[in-house]
Amino acid sequence: MMNENNELILELWTRLKPSIPPKERLQVADMLIVVFDEFGKFDDDLINEDLDKELRAAVKSHMLEPEDGEDEDFDAIDD
Repeated sequence: MMNENNELILELWTRLKPSIPPKERLQVADMLIVVFDEFGKFDDDLINEDLDKELRAAVKSHMLEPEDGEDEDFDAIDD
């Protein structure tokens, strides 16, 4: 069963998408996911839902970003 936050994200996206120019949809989808995450309402389980290409890409991109405070150069070798 889908949680309420994921349901809200999908409903908002479904209603907003037709009014967004196709070239801007990925950027807007990404902003939507970022806002929900900033308020603690984003759930990684959203990736398991039936998402369109823009929303799926935004979710995947967000899931791959390092958490705040994580060292992005964790693979760097000290010389």
